[in-house]
Amino acid sequence: MKIFFFFLILTICGLAQNFSGGFNFYLPYEDTSSSRFLPTFIKQTITNDKFIEINNGGNFIYNGSPIRFWGTNLVAGSAFPDKNKAWFIAGRMRKLGFNLVRFHHMDNPWGNESIFEYGSDTRHLNPVTQDEFEFMISNLKANGIFADINLNVSRQFTTSDGVPYADSLVEMAKGVTLFDPTLIALQQEYAGQLLTHVNPYTGLALVNDPVMAMVEIVNENSLYRIWRDNELKLFADGGWLTLRHYKMLDSLWNNFLILKYGTTPALASAWNQGAQSSGTNNQIVNGGFESPSITNWSMEQHNGARGTYSKDLTTYYSGTASAKISVTNGTGTNWHLQFKQTSLNLSKDTVYNIEFMAKSDSVRNISVALMRDNDPYTYYGGKDIQLSVQWNKYSIFVNPTENNSGYGRLTFEFASKGNYWLDDIKLTNSGTEGLLAGESLESRNIKRIDFSDCISYTDQRVKDIAQFYTALQDSFFSCMKSFLKGTLGVKIPIVGTNWNVGPGDMIVQSKLDYTDNHAYWDHPSFPGIPWSTTDWYINNTSMLKDTAGGTIAGLFSGTAFKGKPYTISEYNHPFPNRFQTEALLFISAYSSFHSADALMFFDYNSGTSWEDDFISSYFSINRNNAMLTLVPSCSFAFRNHFITGSVQPILLNYKKDDVLLLPKKDKGAWNGLNLFDPKAALVHSIRTESYDALSTTDFSTFPQYTSGIYKTDTGEILFNTNGILTVGAKNFCAAAGFFNTNGNIKAGNLTVVSGNDFGVVTWVSLNGDSLPQAITSLITISSKIQNSNMIWDGTTSIHDKWGSAPTQISPLSVILNLDIMADSIYLYPLDSKGKENLLDYTAIYPFQPGVFNLIIDQNITKTLWFGIEKYGNLSGNRDNSTSIINYKLEQNYPNPFNGYTTFKYVLPKESTVSFIIYDILGRRIKTLQNQKMTAGTFNVSWDGRDDNGKEVVSGIYFYSFKANSYDGIQDFISTKKIVLMK
Repeated sequence: MKIFFFFLILTICGLAQNFSGGFNFYLPYEDTSSSRFLPTFIKQTITNDKFIEINNGGNFIYNGSPIRFWGTNLVAGSAFPDKNKAWFIAGRMRKLGFNLVRFHHMDNPWGNESIFEYGSDTRHLNPVTQDEFEFMISNLKANGIFADINLNVSRQFTTSDGVPYADSLVEMAKGVTLFDPTLIALQQEYAGQLLTHVNPYTGLALVNDPVMAMVEIVNENSLYRIWRDNELKLFADGGWLTLRHYKMLDSLWNNFLILKYGTTPALASAWNQGAQSSGTNNQIVNGGFESPSITNWSMEQHNGARGTYSKDLTTYYSGTASAKISVTNGTGTNWHLQFKQTSLNLSKDTVYNIEFMAKSDSVRNISVALMRDNDPYTYYGGKDIQLSVQWNKYSIFVNPTENNSGYGRLTFEFASKGNYWLDDIKLTNSGTEGLLAGESLESRNIKRIDFSDCISYTDQRVKDIAQFYTALQDSFFSCMKSFLKGTLGVKIPIVGTNWNVGPGDMIVQSKLDYTDNHAYWDHPSFPGIPWSTTDWYINNTSMLKDTAGGTIAGLFSGTAFKGKPYTISEYNHPFPNRFQTEALLFISAYSSFHSADALMFFDYNSGTSWEDDFISSYFSINRNNAMLTLVPSCSFAFRNHFITGSVQPILLNYKKDDVLLLPKKDKGAWNGLNLFDPKAALVHSIRTESYDALSTTDFSTFPQYTSGIYKTDTGEILFNTNGILTVGAKNFCAAAGFFNTNGNIKAGNLTVVSGNDFGVVTWVSLNGDSLPQAITSLITISSKIQNSNMIWDGTTSIHDKWGSAPTQISPLSVILNLDIMADSIYLYPLDSKGKENLLDYTAIYPFQPGVFNLIIDQNITKTLWFGIEKYGNLSGNRDNSTSIINYKLEQNYPNPFNGYTTFKYVLPKESTVSFIIYDILGRRIKTLQNQKMTAGTFNVSWDGRDDNGKEVVSGIYFYSFKANSYDGIQDFISTKKIVLMK
């Protein structure tokens, strides 16, 4: 009995996030057809005489006209699909609304699905995959879909390439590729091989083919960002550099200083201005642990992390003792176990030095932080430290952002199981260093300071090290752009890199043809092994309830540059987040508002399977039907500028010296330094005008946004962090949110009166007219999705229990009001190709002039797409005061049936009723009623026999109900499906 009970608990916990009653709505992998009630994206071959350009307004144009790109990524193996599948991959993309594909991780080292031959060098292209890639390009071109070509992404350089110590390069040689001449030459060689090879299926090399819309030099690769993460040091010291590249970078740094200053006295004169001696007022009590017990220290334990601390009389650095921290259970998250001292007094704009000795029983990382010890637990600064088995001295400099009297706290955080020792801990006022003792240009030994140490150095030394890294980056991107355009003949816009961290990066990236960015909501986290298939988790929360503004605040708060296109080449709310469908509306709405020129979902596919109805990765959306069904409406709205751009844009300006001094203000937070409230991007468009202005924008004048309700300056987009996002544009209305807790949600001409769960509703005009006037329009209703038999561990992970095909959609029940200038509308449920059944529609009449009430229950009507066709234009020849129509036909019960089934309908007034059964070919089978009826509620049954009394065979049938009123004001027609199963 106990065993059974335990099993039951596990089962309930494992299925806690799974929903029941789901239905399958599989978008066929080979479907390239057109549909009357889906937006039309014409199949039109890209011609050979026009290239993507940038106009004077800073937007992409094609053949003289503006063009916006709704794109996606083909990643790794999916960039080289089987040639017999390329036609339907491209055709399906085009049908859904994609007009750009970013080719990403083509240079991966993971297997045979790479532009390089697996196990060989990376200087020769794989003829098989190159042929498949070029065939795919030809199919995209035939469908009017452009290509964004990424050059260096995940290339793993080898010694066979002529790269010394290639097997020691970490993180795909990021950072190093920007300054190592050998690696730069290899990148240029590869670009030439890829872009100048003549495609046998188009007759053109990519450099001469307008199908290539843009080129990305490197993906997510920034010296400045790596420096900001304190990684530009030896691998042995916890950094990313081999000894060769460490010395190379040191040499380049000293060359930079020699060229700028010439002599050591000149350097000292510049750097020593503002230098100050360090203080001696140590605030740490018992930092040497010499007291009889470990007083003034305590430990916090969270989320299952467990550990103890004790005085160790056998292992110490100085004196007679140290503190030993024994972690018996580490969760992989630093803050879950904290050894701390509190009651510290800290002053704003004062630099503090945290100094200590430490070691561990093996090479392990810890995190050190200075912070507030009470709500809101403000983080002032700190650093991740790699410990070794030997005692080492560490110094961390922190500059608090506020005055804190008695509530400061020094914390040592431990993520991994093991033993750690601390000794001689001090917290003192730091001095300000200039040129250090023993440093000279003649000896070429000037130290490159870590980013986190910048606050303890003079302004000029900080400006010089920041300028050095930006100058190195500038040189690389300028060189590559010149090579691509001047040597190879690339004719289209070029971008440098993406995933940047503010002005320190963008001062370089703004010099390229356009700027680019990436963002993810609830990206999977891997506390132990990176990209583990089992050890990962998500928060599983909705961005609709994020008071910080979610991804939008970061994406649009200044990365875009005035006068240049802005793109988002990676975006997603990854599976299995329950609320991921909100991503489509968020990104399409705000990208339109901020006048972005391209957005690309990451990704469409990253594997080689195209047919399965199964979601097998966090990111791929080609089999995620809840996401894909929203693409036609959102892409149509974005590409056609249905959502108005900002009318009150904010322009930012930076003085170059202020940008170079940002390391003194930047605390190293993952999402970068916020000089103003980034939630301003939820209200206004924000672009940077200059990084070389006479003065920096006064950010103290920027408003703070705390209400949780944000309306764009156009009034079309409203984000309420209680869980609602609405768009109310002329041709496009939409709402995303928790419909079960928020009612009467107004989104322009659409109102979500009520609903039973979280979901997204979009309504788009299909013929260019406003929604009230559109003859045809499309409603999409999407919610949650899961694989069959998927098993959750609580609410944050499915580990490797992804389940099986088919995928299931959680059914929504919603009541919608639509403002339509019509006398009546027909509502058509559409199949997974977007096709309507002419026998299956509901005629709906307004409950007040121009307002139609739709009751949609996906438990009954198992589709995500609904076509609307309007009739009349409020002609005025009807008595609208009597037009409150409540004709109703319910689904037969039981269904399927064997024997008898019953139909229930309601007549609001005297009508002539026709009730007929048809077979699947449209042939009349049985007339149940054809007579005049009074107002009332009626039941009619069918016993499965035809008009001749003969039993019909098992199968699908339709029942058509028509009611014609005698006053001539209203008619009602409805057709539904019935299943006879014997």
